[in-house]
Amino acid sequence: MITDDDLKIVVAHKEYEKGKIKLQQIEKKRNSFSLKKWLIAASIMLVASIFAWLLLPSEINNEKLFATYFEPYTNVIAPISRSDKNKSTLKIAFKNYENKQYVEALKGLEKSITPENKTALNLYMAVAHLKLENTQKAILILEENLEHSNVWEDKYLWYLSLAYLKENKTQKAVETLKILSKEVNNFKKLETLTLLKKLE
Repeated sequence: MITDDDLKIVVAHKEYEKGKIKLQQIEKKRNSFSLKKWLIAASIMLVASIFAWLLLPSEINNEKLFATYFEPYTNVIAPISRSDKNKSTLKIAFKNYENKQYVEALKGLEKSITPENKTALNLYMAVAHLKLENTQKAILILEENLEHSNVWEDKYLWYLSLAYLKENKTQKAVETLKILSKEVNNFKKLETLTLLKKLE
């Protein structure tokens, strides 16, 4: 015969099962709520990171900018032709320059310097030094020429700004480009303004 105590045990057991289910549901909600909070926080951080990446200026890579904008100045002093029989030191130097044999070109250019062609040849020597990674030597030549002559000034300023850039002297590069941007005769007007905008 079922007693009241038996019924109490059965009822208590059913209540226990209900309570257990209720606790499990509460625990699920709690875990779900924590997961939702974590996902919301992670989403906010991700969106903030994307905005920061898009809005903040990217770090300037001077080496890449130098590589993008640097190209040797064209040989306008002693253009080489196939029928040219002239084997002067200057002609050979420029032939080496055009063939990217900059060490030999430098030797010939140094031997060929006269008071009349010094400004022009110094420019080519500076360019050759830049190609050979002798940036400090190139800077010395370019700065010295700018102090003593205003002939070919735009070309000297352009290559000097690139040399400063290569040496990570960004502020000096910017100052030089600003001076160049005001030059009436600037053979690299568009490049000057574009590079200046990237550096400022």
